[in-house]
Amino acid sequence: MTTWIENGLKNQYIQKYPYDRFQNIEYNGQSGGEGRFSLVASAEWSDTNRKVALKKLKNYDVDKFVSEVRMHSTGHSSKNIVRFLGLTNEKESVSYIMVLEYADRNNLRTFLQKGKNLGWSDKVRLSLDIAKGLSYLHLLNIAHRDLHSNNVVINQVHGCNQPEYIAKITDFGSAINMDEDNNDVNGVIGQIPFTDPKYLDDHKNYRKDLRSDIYSLGVMFWEISSCKVPFGNFMPESRGDFRDLCLAFEIIISTYRERIVPRTPQQFADLYQRCWDGEPSERPNIKTVIEELDTISNIISVTLSNSLNQTKTIGQ
Repeated sequence: MTTWIENGLKNQYIQKYPYDRFQNIEYNGQSGGEGRFSLVASAEWSDTNRKVALKKLKNYDVDKFVSEVRMHSTGHSSKNIVRFLGLTNEKESVSYIMVLEYADRNNLRTFLQKGKNLGWSDKVRLSLDIAKGLSYLHLLNIAHRDLHSNNVVINQVHGCNQPEYIAKITDFGSAINMDEDNNDVNGVIGQIPFTDPKYLDDHKNYRKDLRSDIYSLGVMFWEISSCKVPFGNFMPESRGDFRDLCLAFEIIISTYRERIVPRTPQQFADLYQRCWDGEPSERPNIKTVIEELDTISNIISVTLSNSLNQTKTIGQ
């Protein structure tokens, strides 16, 4: 599969940059982090005077790396997918490193925990961003299959009077094109709270697909609504594999789900509850999700406008 990368470099639809153009590389920086299979660093790119993210695999597997690069490079036309900028590699190393767009407000989970005063218009806007990024993938029949709040990053939109933020999907290490006869890329279940119950129940035979992404999306919407970690209060005295096993059992057998947070708009709660339905065929497709989020956004805008008008009238 390295031939695909070499052809991309030769034909210049993949760019390769000298490693020494990247300065102040920090693996514990704001956008730095560690996943199951990768390390992500922040770096200053001297060619452009801007920050980028550098992502490398812990155990370099050519097939996994090429698969992720191929999936990442499909997202150039969506503002809600982290941009793939090209490749680099350290001196005398044959292992490539991905150069990606930098997220200046970290991942969604960290952002939510720091920004608990987010209003509902912001929460629905972020939900729409994620749904639109996922829609772009689903139109190409690509399933992300590892969608959770650490795999969505936040950028601040600069030049606005009020702080505005945009959410972008990243990390395509598990993504596959459903038109291709692929096995699971990494063979790992993933984060239990966001994983399709059908897959939890029979991960050896059930293949995650577009509907699995919708389940994950529903759980993420709940996290956005609450600014809390899903199932954070489940068996708090336990950690690790035992807790995950117990949680998976409750999700599969008891259809255990998080409770609606007070003051959540009913239409939003109804939507995410349908998204995390245990039966995949009952979940809405991404087109329906976006349509309903648009409706919810409009209702919130009208409500806020009416509230402001009433406040002005009282003040006169």
